[in-house]
Amino acid sequence: MNSVRNPCEYNIHTGFTPEAAAVLRELIRGYVLDDQHKGSPGDRADLYQGLVTLDKKGDKVRKTNVINREVESLLDKFADQQKFIKSDLIEIAILDLIKKYQ
Repeated sequence: MNSVRNPCEYNIHTGFTPEAAAVLRELIRGYVLDDQHKGSPGDRADLYQGLVTLDKKGDKVRKTNVINREVESLLDKFADQQKFIKSDLIEIAILDLIKKYQ
């Protein structure tokens, strides 16, 4: 007996409850942390860990900084290619700088 499924038979779930979304975030966070331990220091896993664990709901402040136009262009290209938010990347870079030189 052959069991062939029609693609239309599958139920597609398009939304998650807040509880399910929280569980998924924790699973992703754990996956990223596991990957970080497998990779070499300074690799992309560090960046992904920083992005996943970044406090998105914390008290935020708007600051204006002056940077070299070429650096700004590199940041724009990198953020666009990787689908990252530039302010998140800047926040992670500042935290890494402080940790390194504190």
